[in-house]
Amino acid sequence: MKIQAILEFDLVDWDGIPVDDRELFDLAARDTDHAIRTRLMGAGFLGTDAIIRTWTLRVSVRDEPPGEPDPPD
Repeated sequence: MKIQAILEFDLVDWDGIPVDDRELFDLAARDTDHAIRTRLMGAGFLGTDAIIRTWTLRVSVRDEPPGEPDPPD
């Protein structure tokens, strides 16, 4: 068995206006990848009765308009 967690978000500026700058999306994807790898997975987050042996992280930018999140599979 495996656990799948999906984090998907849109970017908005401080006024709540959607961001439409590919470079900012690429930076956000890179920073998200780094944060998960170093802070969440690197430091661990589960109780002492479970460990994570192997894990895969896929971070990408999807070229589509912002909207409602996709329902989980």
